[in-house]
Amino acid sequence: MSATETPASEPVETAPVETERRCPRCGASLRPEQEWCLQCGTGLGARVAAPRGWRLPLAVVGGLLALAVIAVVLAIVELSGDAETVTTQPAPAATAAPTAAPPAATTPVPTATPTPSATATPAASGSGLGDWPAGKTGFTIVLESSSTRSAAEARGKELAGQGISVGILDSSGYRTLTPNRFVVFSGQYATRAQAKAALGGLKSRVAGAQVKRVAPN
Repeated sequence: MSATETPASEPVETAPVETERRCPRCGASLRPEQEWCLQCGTGLGARVAAPRGWRLPLAVVGGLLALAVIAVVLAIVELSGDAETVTTQPAPAATAAPTAAPPAATTPVPTATPTPSATATPAASGSGLGDWPAGKTGFTIVLESSSTRSAAEARGKELAGQGISVGILDSSGYRTLTPNRFVVFSGQYATRAQAKAALGGLKSRVAGAQVKRVAPN
């Protein structure tokens, strides 16, 4: 090798160019030695996770609320069913009020038909039928009435043939009877009660028989 020979030059190493660091959250510029962002406080080694969707949590919350409402409704139905069962239970036999014994049946005593007194038979007249004494006030049983004496006498004789004491009375002279009628009557009684007692034996034999008061004008 000659003295004039120039030695081969060695390659020069170049330092790598450092890229600028930035915060992954807010994008602020960072120095190489920084471990935390001074702007937002994010750790440089932490990975920012993407926010989760809001629909799934909302669906979960809605499902829980629906279950709670169903549970409340079932509880109310159960409680109301228990209450109805309690109120429909029959009362204990021990608390039942004692049943009063029915009153003893009383046997009705038949009212005896009073025996006609001497005044119960009308005074006989020329036709063979009784007549009401003039001016007498009392009670009698009216069997029938007609517009003519002949018709009244015919009916009176028919009833007399059946064993009924009968008389004929001209109502024109008595204020308590329908005027201008000839009344077929039976008996003379001082009180209405006596006449009603005698009426019981005649009602079944003469239809329409009734008690009337006889009082002259």
